[in-house]
Amino acid sequence: MTDLTIRSEQEASVAILFSCLFQEGQQPPGESRIEHLSRMLVLCSRFRGHNLSELSQHALSLFSQHGAKALIEAAAPQVSAEFRETLFAMICELMTDTGQVSEETSERIGMCALYLQIPMELMRTMVTTYIIRNRFNIEIVD
Repeated sequence: MTDLTIRSEQEASVAILFSCLFQEGQQPPGESRIEHLSRMLVLCSRFRGHNLSELSQHALSLFSQHGAKALIEAAAPQVSAEFRETLFAMICELMTDTGQVSEETSERIGMCALYLQIPMELMRTMVTTYIIRNRFNIEIVD
């Protein structure tokens, strides 16, 4: 098993987002969900000047070796206080894209909030807002 080394805030953030997109023991997410995450990263100035392909490959490797919980727990402290709420909003957008939240998804969102030190009230407000926002999204079948 490889060391769980996170070298930057960007690497940590991408690792957390991949831990939310992928689920252990299940099929990989569809192309549209991966494209959604890619767009989010490209449009976020925090990732400008960083090789998103390398960050993604490293994140996927760490996820497959260590699993979501260990990866989120190790990566969260690398995210600066000023970026934590934005990253959590990105997590909410990604994980509520169907306008519904399963129990497993809810647990993953809660874990991210805990390790990113997002206050409970803010977490509830953000998750509710994204669920309402995405409730009537058209499901894209890959």
